[in-house]
Amino acid sequence: MKKLYILIGLAIAYSLLALAMNNKISREKLEGKWYVKVAEAPDGFQDYVFEIKEDGGEYKADILFVESQNKINNRPLIMKDGKLTGSLYVQNEKIDVTIWEEKGIVQGIAASYSIGSFAMIFTRPKE
Repeated sequence: MKKLYILIGLAIAYSLLALAMNNKISREKLEGKWYVKVAEAPDGFQDYVFEIKEDGGEYKADILFVESQNKINNRPLIMKDGKLTGSLYVQNEKIDVTIWEEKGIVQGIAASYSIGSFAMIFTRPKE
């Protein structure tokens, strides 16, 4: 019986370690510069450059609106359960953004009360 408890304890410890490592890898994969396409958004609001930064456990994003060249700097993001979330205002409309990594692919959703939600397509710029 004692061996069974030891095996269960090891399995739980391994699972927690794997979860922690996966969370770290997910956070690292989200950081950096991204080209973002929101294909279903209105004209002028489809192409962005996001730069996601982490400093001391706090996340921020610089967001460049490609068409207008307007920029939002240091927009706070919150990491919870491996997902970054935040809000920004575009033409007096609050847009909630959620960004995550799943199976090596960074994904996102931009949503607002009045216009619904749109998929965000992330690609890394070619160096």
